[in-house]
Amino acid sequence: MMLDSGIIASQILLIFLCFAIPIGGFVYLSVRKKHVVKPFFIGMLVFFILQLVIRLPIIQIVLPQTAWFLSMSRNPWLYGLFMGGTAAIAEEFGRYIAVRFLLKKNRRYADGIAYGLGHGGIEAMLLIGVNNIANLIVLLDGQSFLAPVIAAQLSYAAVFTAIFERVCAMALQIGLSMLVFYSVRSKKLRYLVYALVIHTIVDAAIVILPGVFGLSVVWIEAVLFLAAAGLMIWTVKIRPVFINGEENL
Repeated sequence: MMLDSGIIASQILLIFLCFAIPIGGFVYLSVRKKHVVKPFFIGMLVFFILQLVIRLPIIQIVLPQTAWFLSMSRNPWLYGLFMGGTAAIAEEFGRYIAVRFLLKKNRRYADGIAYGLGHGGIEAMLLIGVNNIANLIVLLDGQSFLAPVIAAQLSYAAVFTAIFERVCAMALQIGLSMLVFYSVRSKKLRYLVYALVIHTIVDAAIVILPGVFGLSVVWIEAVLFLAAAGLMIWTVKIRPVFINGEENL
C-alpha cells in the first residue's frame, strides 16, 4: 500500500501539536509565573472525569438503549442542542466548581490560562493525539485490514482541517476558562452563563449546520474560529483587570 509521505508528515504535525501546545504552554507558564501546576492538572482532571468517565459513556452506552434518545437523535435541532448543552453543562459547571472550591488560592490570570491549557490539552491529547498515533502505527505497519480503510479517509484537507480545529478548540477552552475564572473572581454569574451559551452553540453547530442546513465542515470550523477568536480578544482585554485586581470591565 502506497502512502503519501506529505500526508503522513501532516498527521505527525497534528499529533505533535496536540501534545506540544498544552505541554509547552504549561512549561512556559511554570517558568514565567510559577505555581500553575495545580490549575493545569485540575483542568485535566475535570475534563477527564466529567467527560470521559461520566458523560461520554452515558451518551454512547446508556442513552442509546432508551426510546426517547433514539427518537431525539433523528431530529438534528434537538440532538444538536442536547449534545451541545450536556457538554457545556458538564464542562462549564465542572470548571466553576473547580475554581470556586478547589482553586481558592489559584485565581490569577496565569492560573486561568493554565487551567484552559490543561482542560483543552487533555482533550487534544486523548481524543485526537492518541487516536492519530494508533492510526499512524497501523498505517506504517501496513499489515492490518484497517490500514486501507484509514488511508482512504486521509487527505491533506482532512488533516489540516483537524490541525486548524484543534488549535481553535484549545484557544476556545482557554477563553471559556477565563470566563469562568472571571465569573468567580467578580461574583458575576452572567459570565458563567456566557460560557454555557457559547459552548452550547459551538458544539450544537456540529450537528445542526450539516443536519438542518446541509452546510459543510467549513461552516462548522468558521463557527469554532469566530467563537475562539472572540474569546481570545476578550481574554487579552480582561488581562489588566486580573493583574490590577479590579472587578469592573
